[in-house]
Amino acid sequence: MKSNSNKYFIALTGAKKNVGDFLITERAIALLEKIAPEYEFIKYNHWEAFKDMNLINGSQGIIILGGPGYQMNMYPGVYKLRKDFTEIKVPIYTLGSGWKGKPGDRTTEKLYKFTDSAKFLLNSMEKTFAGMSCRDHQTVRALTNNGYKNITMTGCPVWYDLQSLGKEFQAPQKLNKIVFTPAQDYVYSDQSIEIMNYLKERFNDSKIIVSFHRGIGEVDEFTPESDAINTKKLANHASDLGYEVVNVSYDTNKLKFYNDCDLHIGYRVHAHIYFLSKRLPSILIHEDGRGNGVTEALNSPGIDAYTVSTIFSRLFGVFNTNDFLAKAYGRIGLKLNMNIINELDSTLNNIQNSNYATYQKTSKFIDEHYKVMEGFIKKMIYGKGAL
Repeated sequence: MKSNSNKYFIALTGAKKNVGDFLITERAIALLEKIAPEYEFIKYNHWEAFKDMNLINGSQGIIILGGPGYQMNMYPGVYKLRKDFTEIKVPIYTLGSGWKGKPGDRTTEKLYKFTDSAKFLLNSMEKTFAGMSCRDHQTVRALTNNGYKNITMTGCPVWYDLQSLGKEFQAPQKLNKIVFTPAQDYVYSDQSIEIMNYLKERFNDSKIIVSFHRGIGEVDEFTPESDAINTKKLANHASDLGYEVVNVSYDTNKLKFYNDCDLHIGYRVHAHIYFLSKRLPSILIHEDGRGNGVTEALNSPGIDAYTVSTIFSRLFGVFNTNDFLAKAYGRIGLKLNMNIINELDSTLNNIQNSNYATYQKTSKFIDEHYKVMEGFIKKMIYGKGAL
C-alpha cells in the first residue's frame, strides 16, 4: 500500500518459505527503520515483476534485502523487476547480499561471471551514490573480477541483532541443548545422517534438536518432491535417534527457542548467523560459497562439506570469468568430504579446549562492523542516489 508521501522505499524480500529469508527481511527492516525512522519501507516479493509503476517510481528507491542475490543470472533470473528495465526511474540498491558460487573456492570466484542482463542491473547499481553492499569478501572479489569497484562489505543484515549489539560472548558452562540443521541439498543427505550419528555418540547427555528451515516432507509451490522426500528421510532418522525434530519454516518466531540453546552445528547459514548474532557458539558446514563467504567474513568456525578436485581446480583455474565453465566446475569439480567427522571432532575439541575464545573475537567484530553497515545505509538513504 502506498504511503501518503514519497518518503518511502520499496524493500525487495525473498521470504517464501525458508525461515532464513524471513529473518533477513526482519533484521534488514529493523536496521533501516532504526537508522532512517522517517521513511517507510514497503515490502515487495522479489520473484514477482513490478506492476504498479506509479508505486515503484514514486519511491525513493528499491532496496534488495540480503540473500544470495548476486547470482550469475540475478536479473531477470532472481529479480524479475520489470521486463523493460528502462521503465524503472528510481535507483536500485542492495543491502548485504551475497554470491552463490559452487563449490565456493578461489577457482569458483575466478570463473564466476554474470550474464549480460545481470550486468545491466549491476551497472545501474554501481552508478548509484552508495554503490553495492555485500555480505562477505568472496562476493566482493567475484564482483571485482567482473570489473565492479563501487562496493562495500557491510556483512549480512542478520549479523546485527539490535538487542545483542555490545553484549559480550559468554562461554557455555555445559552443552545442555544442541541444535543441528541438516543440509538442504540431497547430495549431502547421507553426510547429514553421519553427523547426526556422531552427535549421538559425542553428546549422549545433551538434548539434540534437529531443525528444518525449509519444512519437512511437504510438496508445495516452493518445494519439489525430491526435497520433500529428503527432508522426510532426515527427520525420520533424527526421530529414530531420539532427537526432537522441529519445522521452523515461514515464521521467525519459531526460532526463539534457539536463544535457550548452547551450540549450533549444521549447514543452514542463517541458523549459524542467528547464533553468532545472539552471542552463542556455532559451527557452520559449507554446502557452497554461501557458507564459505560467511565463515571467512566473520572468521568463525566452518568446515567444507565437500572437497575440491585438485586436478579440476588447476585445469579450470587457468581460465578467467566464464559462465559456462563456472557451471561445469560446480558440477564436476567437487566431491563429498569423507573426512568430515574427524574435522568436526577436531574443531569441537579446539573450541572447547580454548573455552570458546574465537567467539569473543567474532562478537567484537560484529559490533565494530556495525558502523560500516550503518554508514552504508545512511549513504544509501541520505546520499545523492543519482542514477
